Amino acid sequence: MKRYIFSSILKVLTFIMFIGMGLTLIACGSASATTTTTTVATTTTEPVVLSATLTDLTVNGTTVMGFSPSINDYVLVLSSGVTVTPTVAAVKYSSDSSVVIDNAVNVESNVISDRTTTISVTTSDGLTTNVYTVLFESTIAPVTLGTAGNFVILAESGISTSTSSIVTGDIGLSPSAATYITGFSLTMDSTNTFSTSSQIVGSAFASDYTSPTGNILTTAISDMQTAYIDAAGRTANYTELYAGDLSGKTLTSGVYNWGNSVLINTDLTLSGSATDVWIFQIAGTLTQASGISITLIGGALAENIFWQVADTVAIGTGAHFEGTILAMTNISCSTNASVYGNLYSQTAVTLDACTITKK
Repeated sequence: MKRYIFSSILKVLTFIMFIGMGLTLIACGSASATTTTTTVATTTTEPVVLSATLTDLTVNGTTVMGFSPSINDYVLVLSSGVTVTPTVAAVKYSSDSSVVIDNAVNVESNVISDRTTTISVTTSDGLTTNVYTVLFESTIAPVTLGTAGNFVILAESGISTSTSSIVTGDIGLSPSAATYITGFSLTMDSTNTFSTSSQIVGSAFASDYTSPTGNILTTAISDMQTAYIDAAGRTANYTELYAGDLSGKTLTSGVYNWGNSVLINTDLTLSGSATDVWIFQIAGTLTQASGISITLIGGALAENIFWQVADTVAIGTGAHFEGTILAMTNISCSTNASVYGNLYSQTAVTLDACTITKK
C-alpha cells in the first residue's frame, strides 16, 4: 500500500514539473514571438528665416550700378538739366518683409538729405530693419586742361613710334629736347619753332626749338600737371567699383576711384549725354586688352572723359580708347590701337602703328 501511495505521489510531482516546464517554455516562446520594435516618426520644422535685404534696387528701371544686397549706400550722378527725382524701386528678398521708400525731396538742393532716397526693409516680426540709400549728385564739372588742351600728345621725357603711326593734332615735348621725339622723321620748319612729319596732321614742338616754343611748352606742361592734380582731387562718387575690373560694364557719369589697378578685358560702355563727365582716378595701372573697345552711347563725348592714372597705361593691340589720359608715368599704345582723345604723360608716350586723333 505504501509503495502504491509513493508511486502515485511521484507521478503527480512529475506531472506538475512537466506542466511548469511547459508553461515556462510557452512563456519564453510567447515573449520572443511577440516582441516588436515600434519606430516613431518625428518631424523637424526648419526655422523661418526672416531677412531684411533686397535682391534688386533700380532707378528709372535700371539696376543701380554695383548693386549688392550687402551694400547699403549708392550714388547716382544726374545728367545736366535733370530736376525731377528719378523713380526708385526695390525687390525684397523675403516675401513677408515690408519695404518703405522715402523719395528725395529736391535733387537740386545743396543739402545731402534732400537729394537722398531712403529704402527701409523690415522683417515681418518687426525686429530687424535694413536701410538702403541712393544719393543723387549734380553734374560734374570737366577737368580744365588749360593750354595742354592744344596738344593731342604731351610728354616730358619722350615721344616715340616704333613703326608708322598717324597722329592728328600737335605733339609737344618738354623739358626733353627734340632728339627724344623718335620715329617720326621730323622736318624742321624754317622758323625753327616747330617741325613737321608725314605721320603728324599738325606740328611737333620741343623745348629746344626757337622761342617762344620753349615757354609755350613750359606752360602747357604745367597745365597738364595741374589737370592731373585736379582730376586726382575730385570727390569720388564710386569707390572700388567692381574691384577695378570694368570688363563688359556700362558706366554712367561720375567720379570713380580705385586704390589699385583697373582692367578692361571686354568692351566697356560709357552711357550719358553730351554734357555728362567721367573722371577715373586710378592709383595703379590701367590696362586695356587687345581688340577691346571703349564705346560711347547716348551722346557722350570723349572730351568729357578723363583717366587720371598714377602708374603705367597700356592700350592693347587693335584696341580702341576714348578720352584724355593724364598719366604719372608711361603711356603705351600697341600695334593698330586707336585713341580718340589726348595722351598726356609726365614721362613718355610710346606708339606702335597707332592712330591718335585729338578730341
